[in-house]
Amino acid sequence: MGGSEKNSIEISIGGETMDDNSKPKSSDGLSKIELSYNTKLGLSACGIMGFFIFYGILQERLMGVPYTDSQGNNPEYFTDSTFLVFSNRVFAALISVCIVLYKGESLKNAAPLYKYFGVAFSNFCATWCQYEALKYVNFPTQTLGKCGKMLPVMLVGTFISKKKYTLKDYAIALTITSGCMIFFLTGKISTDNYAEDESNGAVIGLLLMAAYMFFDSFTSTFQEKMFKGYTMSTQDQMIYVNSCSAIISLAILMVNGRLFPAIEFISAHNGVLYDSTMLSICASLGQMVIYYTIKEFGALIFSTIMVSRQVISIVLSTIFFHHPLSNYQWLGAFLVFGTLYYKSVEDSKNRKHHSKPVLPTHTTTSNTSNTDSNNENKS
Repeated sequence: MGGSEKNSIEISIGGETMDDNSKPKSSDGLSKIELSYNTKLGLSACGIMGFFIFYGILQERLMGVPYTDSQGNNPEYFTDSTFLVFSNRVFAALISVCIVLYKGESLKNAAPLYKYFGVAFSNFCATWCQYEALKYVNFPTQTLGKCGKMLPVMLVGTFISKKKYTLKDYAIALTITSGCMIFFLTGKISTDNYAEDESNGAVIGLLLMAAYMFFDSFTSTFQEKMFKGYTMSTQDQMIYVNSCSAIISLAILMVNGRLFPAIEFISAHNGVLYDSTMLSICASLGQMVIYYTIKEFGALIFSTIMVSRQVISIVLSTIFFHHPLSNYQWLGAFLVFGTLYYKSVEDSKNRKHHSKPVLPTHTTTSNTSNTDSNNENKS
């Protein structure tokens, strides 16, 4: 996408491409039910909030809290991030297949398989780094770190896609980065689970988050280039990118000899199977709600919901998992999320005037569709 082109959100659902300026239309799923605008908006907001807040809690539970055996003894940490990626991708692919079969659409891939594998590899790396980082840094740090991906996205977009951004875009990105740095430098950000000392844990965790931001930024840009010229639905991308990512994860598990130990751990420890299954379901269903929300209500409302969800997730994490945050850390978080709210309003104005490229904001690692939310998986 060149610098002169409009960079609005585009989503292909059921083979029909729509952007965030489109008016709500009747389609399969929720929109067939005759509900008021406010009711549908409320359900969409509750869906995103519910699925992804629960996803965040489960993510931190899996990677940061020890599990006991059936007798309540021998607490051990679940350490296999690759298995979580595998489980997540299998569920996402299966749910997408069910949707396609329900709609009576074709399961045939719209692009060559090697293109899906290329996107899937960087997607796998991003998700693995996100899960692995939670061994070393707490969830609020991980969440703020993901917000700090704007600058890497801009740099990747500038050099790979030749996009151009305004001084205001850079000011927003630098303000968010500054808020993240205030958060990182003014309080405890590491966990006590895996690192022998706090400083080493923080450094390893932040390096993993930096790797996550690189791979995630690369995924969205690479996906845009790889799938350019192909007409494909959201489900097509989710089925094949997630399936390819699952194959990559499975291959790594088998090569490293980690597949059966991970299964044995899940069998021997209470709660791991439930938590990992619910993590995958929340990520997959949450992504479907994201697609619906952007299609029906546009990017501004979606961005506002996502920022609100991140704020609530951080607050709940500090309560449930006892992460004390300093006053300066709250200030840094306020600076980040306040700027994100401001950016959402500015993005809406830009789209109305069909102007400059819009800087991507949110990510979920389970996302495999080309949207400028590039979600969160995700997530």
